[in-house]
Amino acid sequence: MVQNLIVAAIVVVALLYIVRKYLPAGLRQKLVYRMSARGASQSKMAQWLNTESSCGSGCDTCKSCAEPTAEAPSERVIKIHVRR
Repeated sequence: MVQNLIVAAIVVVALLYIVRKYLPAGLRQKLVYRMSARGASQSKMAQWLNTESSCGSGCDTCKSCAEPTAEAPSERVIKIHVRR
């Protein structure tokens, strides 16, 4: 019985982590509004769910949204060498 409760708690924590990390910002904002309508603190929910906009995946660690630097080439050149 206790093992089932521990497993259920682990699954709930993992689900909350996935929602926080990978849910798009728009859906996280809707979730905050729905939870605040049911009595949860809107500011704490918004802070916990990190409702700042990003690329849409929910994370902003890849820096792919950032503007390209002037030093970076705009095109990639692929060189093909013949094997002998």
